[in-house]
Amino acid sequence: MKTIDKFLNFLISLLLLPVMMSCSDTDLDVSDAPFAQPGDRAATIEVPLRLHADAPSVIGKPLVNDIVSRADGDAGTPADPEQAAEEAIKNIWVFQFDSIGNQLIAPRYYEVASTEIRKLNIRLAEGEDSYVYVLANTCDPDWAKGKDLSTVEKFVGYEYPFTEDNVEMGKDEYLLMEGNVKETIRKETDLLPIDIHLTRMMAKISFKYVTADAAKGLKVTRVIINNMPEKMRMEETPIEENYPKGDFAVRSVSIDKNLASDEIYTFYMPANRRGETTNTDAALKNNEAPDKALYVQLFVSSETNGSNFLYTIYLGANDTNDFNVRRNHNYNIKLNINSESRDDRVLAAPANCYVLAFNDSIMFDPYNRTEKGGGWVYSDYVKKGDPDKEFTKVEVLWQEVNVIGDNSKGDRVYLDRYNRVHVRSRSTAGNAVIAGYNAKGDIVWSWHVWVNNEMPAKLSKAVPYNTFAWDSNGIKVSEGRKVKGRSLMQCNLGAHSATKTGRMGYGAVYQWGRKDPFPIGWMIDNQSSGAYMFTKTSVGLITDNANKEIKMTTDGGRENCGELFDYRKTNSDIGNIPYVLKHPTVFLGATNTETSSGAMSSDSWRQPASWVNNGDWYWGGKDTLWGGKPFSEAKEKFCVHKKGEEWLDVGKMAVDGWLSDNGAKEKSLFDPCPAGWMVPPADMWLSFTSDGKNSGWGSNATSRVNGTFQSGIYGHKIYVQKWKGGPTVYFPSNGFRNSNGTMRRNGNCGNYHTSTPSTDGTVNCFHIHNASAALPFESGYESTRRAFAGPVRCVRDVDE
Repeated sequence: MKTIDKFLNFLISLLLLPVMMSCSDTDLDVSDAPFAQPGDRAATIEVPLRLHADAPSVIGKPLVNDIVSRADGDAGTPADPEQAAEEAIKNIWVFQFDSIGNQLIAPRYYEVASTEIRKLNIRLAEGEDSYVYVLANTCDPDWAKGKDLSTVEKFVGYEYPFTEDNVEMGKDEYLLMEGNVKETIRKETDLLPIDIHLTRMMAKISFKYVTADAAKGLKVTRVIINNMPEKMRMEETPIEENYPKGDFAVRSVSIDKNLASDEIYTFYMPANRRGETTNTDAALKNNEAPDKALYVQLFVSSETNGSNFLYTIYLGANDTNDFNVRRNHNYNIKLNINSESRDDRVLAAPANCYVLAFNDSIMFDPYNRTEKGGGWVYSDYVKKGDPDKEFTKVEVLWQEVNVIGDNSKGDRVYLDRYNRVHVRSRSTAGNAVIAGYNAKGDIVWSWHVWVNNEMPAKLSKAVPYNTFAWDSNGIKVSEGRKVKGRSLMQCNLGAHSATKTGRMGYGAVYQWGRKDPFPIGWMIDNQSSGAYMFTKTSVGLITDNANKEIKMTTDGGRENCGELFDYRKTNSDIGNIPYVLKHPTVFLGATNTETSSGAMSSDSWRQPASWVNNGDWYWGGKDTLWGGKPFSEAKEKFCVHKKGEEWLDVGKMAVDGWLSDNGAKEKSLFDPCPAGWMVPPADMWLSFTSDGKNSGWGSNATSRVNGTFQSGIYGHKIYVQKWKGGPTVYFPSNGFRNSNGTMRRNGNCGNYHTSTPSTDGTVNCFHIHNASAALPFESGYESTRRAFAGPVRCVRDVDE
């Protein structure tokens, strides 16, 4: 959590409102009075003020021992530092309004040395009733400047912005508090302090989980707070009303934290009162939760089945039907996890890819996504209450035969009455895509279902790797592989096996920036240097919702062929997000090759002159699809291989090979990786060669590639922690689908995507050429095009 004063400085920049002084022709001239300030309408007298930080209401049994509070002016300090910080009053703003609610004095700021102030100059009209309001702990003597707080109504209705930076209270931070009193102020009150009781403007949530022996395989790695209001009122609204009102803005906050069993975690947030339901069963509380009710999710990785889940807890005064989170309330939650059994409170962690073991099942919320990389917002595409954006059914769009099986009865993939998606797998490794449809029959969103019994998404199976440091001056090879990168998934995304080599490790391919997979030559056992047909002989049998064969008869590049896996050349009408969301199986090409035979036989796909839209499927280009930033926004950049450069025996570079730090730091909404994983940045591959530069071919590669060479595995086993030693990870050469739609070079080339946009509409990718080269910087033109579909190797989405 950032400090309160930083938060309020940000607030001031957003809310530059004119000050309204409520002056009139009858205002008093106090310009010659002591302590006068512009805007005062009365002379000053000194009035002692005594402040009290009232104790909050406690919901649930405290998770820590109760400690005597200093809330009533106790001179002592609580033994618990957290409680002391929650009760501290470091500074105050004082506001005074007359009996009809107009500003009587200009707001004053005071530093507070103790809970009692003996000489506080309050501007007031002697003998008149007035309202005195105190706002504590802004830590900013300029906070009230530029704000229209000229009436009581405006003051109490003022709403603070509240961001994810304010969720955790760190050292030297203090909670905002507010209180008021209606008093008749007279001179004789100088010795009679005015008592003002302050209440915290936020709710406090403390929770812990406790795992029984039967659940020791569950590890909590992240806390997600959902439906946190973005604003909080200066003063509490009537407690019987829901608040906030209307279609208020909310945010989700993810806090990466390895939370141990029995450890207490605390955060703060604005009030969110959504009322009560009639439910009486704690196990069913989540099912009928009101829209935008606050809930907390624990991101849990299972060591038993390798999946990642969300344990969902809706907050409130009880665990059955109350969904009210109130300011100045402390909510204490203890979650007992007695086994790995899952009920309606346990959902699969949201992503575009769900990984299932054999004969496994998951349930997920199709409306809940929290990824923020690249600035994309899920509700722009999926939203309850919008007929075009909400789901009425979910079915299998395509599957490798028997991965899910016959879903014609809607019993293996379906949407339940609580708008949750259920998926059941069979005992066949492979890939499927399921789609959610609106009432018109249009696809709203789709998800990759990856069935692999070797638990590739299990977080504990991530392989740590080390790489070279670098900056704008170059790669720091002399320092060795000292930089810890984000740990690697042990296999390609969509691989049939997490451990085998050859075609079982190939995985699916992806056009850069798109979330949905495309099949590749999953049935081809040998090495191929040319193109091959998009048929079941090469790809395998692909089936539909009823597990019936889907027609595949083209080379992949026949435009408007009428088959599910169609090809279209991109244009301004279809090269966009709405189109690819509705058509996740349509490959958007970017070459001028017009005929099927031409696409198969011609090498024109490699030549820049044959490309449209700079080789990008997204019309006009978009750098942020996978969470990265434009190359121009990179803070560090270094050109390792310049365009036109001849390096070893690689030949001339067709494009610049840049290192740049504009790759994704946070996962994007369109990232294709499972929960807990993301597409890697460009500098992931540096340690794969001796110096981070391209290896060259043949004999050069033998000495310069940090891997082992074996015939028949169609790829490299790369050492990922040190030079020619330690653990290896298999990187297959599983071919690609070029921007004319054709599939090529199965077992020969692997061109791995990254999240890092480079110059001139290119993207950094890693080229691995069977056993004869490893190029951290793709030297050719075609593979850096964004219509190109290559494999993805996911990395962890947090630093460990």
